[in-house]
Amino acid sequence: MKLINTIIAAVVALLIVLFAVSNRAPAVVEVWPFPYQLALPLYAVILLTVLVGFIAGIVASWLSNAGKRREMRRLRRQVRDLEESLARHQMTSTEK
Repeated sequence: MKLINTIIAAVVALLIVLFAVSNRAPAVVEVWPFPYQLALPLYAVILLTVLVGFIAGIVASWLSNAGKRREMRRLRRQVRDLEESLARHQMTSTEK
């Protein structure tokens, strides 16, 4: 499995390098409310946009699963309490 992950990572890295080499033309980036302009290579603009979208997706996914994580913590506590209760009950029943 580690070999497959390494091969996939190498292919993705190669594709990113090829993309960067073939998209070196300058692009001017402006953000509307700010008076600043940034001249960056086109590949940097695209890769930064993809990165920002990826991070936004991770944050949105993490926030949307907050309820599930809370429920899992509650269920883990409940299972632990029931296991402790069962262990106590088994100890008292073997003592009799």
